[in-house]
Amino acid sequence: MTPGMPERRSHERFSTVLEGWIAGPESATPIGCCIWDMSKSGVRLVISAPADVPLEFELRIPDAGATAMVRLVWTDGTHYGARFTN
Repeated sequence: MTPGMPERRSHERFSTVLEGWIAGPESATPIGCCIWDMSKSGVRLVISAPADVPLEFELRIPDAGATAMVRLVWTDGTHYGARFTN
């Protein structure tokens, strides 16, 4: 975050380094990603190769034994911010 800019997140984020998989409703093959940080309300994902990430998708986190439905909020082409919807 740039110094002097107000924090817009509603929940504190915690750094993580977890493997994740993005599974869209029309995607036959899940997209691999790295989960860099997470909060009660959302995650920041990093995808190293260009990918067609759907607006809404299931995020699978095998190491945590978790899945969650999320909605894409922002991207810069490599980093993706998403909000949990369930």
